[in-house]
Amino acid sequence: MKRIAPVAGLAITGLAVLSLVAASTPMTGIQPVPIAEANDFVVSQQFESTPTQSPWWPAPTTYITNPTPAATATWAPAKKPAPTKKPAPAPYRDTVWNARAYVKAQIGAAQYHCISVVWWHESKWNPRAANPSGAYGIPQAKPGNKMQAFGSNWRYSPLTQVKWGMWYVKDRYGSACGALAFWDSQGWY
Repeated sequence: MKRIAPVAGLAITGLAVLSLVAASTPMTGIQPVPIAEANDFVVSQQFESTPTQSPWWPAPTTYITNPTPAATATWAPAKKPAPTKKPAPAPYRDTVWNARAYVKAQIGAAQYHCISVVWWHESKWNPRAANPSGAYGIPQAKPGNKMQAFGSNWRYSPLTQVKWGMWYVKDRYGSACGALAFWDSQGWY
């Protein structure tokens, strides 16, 4: 039969042995000391100077001291990560919708309403609208190749056509509402 190791400064008797064995070690291969034998011995004094070495005591407290300045490395701020590249913008879609938005942004809502009425009557905002007299596009430029000054894609680009149309209206009538007033009185502009 195996005996349990003595605990520093304690005399172990009876049930104390059984509870210590049960609480501290699994029961594999260790048998409790009978009560009669437990009363026969006194714990040795070998652990008296260092009670923390006993397996039933918690581990000794360890205090961490601040390191000396010489032992520490100098702190350097972390490098900033390289900025990620912005994705390339989606290609601009040259549509009538975008051309209308462009006109409205350039001349404002009130003037946009005036020019929209004129161009609706002239071409119904169709960039390929053609007239037997030679007028072409949204603003019905006559001849259509006048719009070439604003882009080589004048035949199919609503944006190029409205840019030319806004220039024409401002140059000839002063404003979009001036063009509408002329169109109302003459039936053309």
